[in-house]
Amino acid sequence: MATKIILNRKNEWRNRARGFKVWIDGKEVGTIADGGSEAYPVEPGTHKLQCKIDWCSSPELELTVQEGETRFVQVGSGMKYYSLFTALMVLVLLSGPVIKYLQLKVPEEFTYLQLGVLVPFLLYYLYYLSFGRNRYLELKEDGTNLFR
Repeated sequence: MATKIILNRKNEWRNRARGFKVWIDGKEVGTIADGGSEAYPVEPGTHKLQCKIDWCSSPELELTVQEGETRFVQVGSGMKYYSLFTALMVLVLLSGPVIKYLQLKVPEEFTYLQLGVLVPFLLYYLYYLSFGRNRYLELKEDGTNLFR
């Protein structure tokens, strides 16, 4: 029985067009597509696993693999609140034209509401493209078979 690490990538809209580069022990060993799974044979022992996309990456995950053992790891976006922020931003930004189309009176505080949603979204996104770029992706070890 072979010793290997099986990497499963979540199916995500945000990164669907780009492959994640897979690094084991500081060497690029392949690429994993959106929603894909790849098996990487390794020698028994401790290994450091990392995924990268453009200038962003995941933190290194250290795995100890025994002879003949298969370890399962899941990779996905580390931006947990991206969808929530995006939905809220789209809702607030589209509400302006809808209010005008329905010829309703625009509340005075409406611009502040738009800024109150837009600014945190932009700061959140900019964080992951700058200071948090090494947390843009997330690796999680899964003790169960990921192919369920």
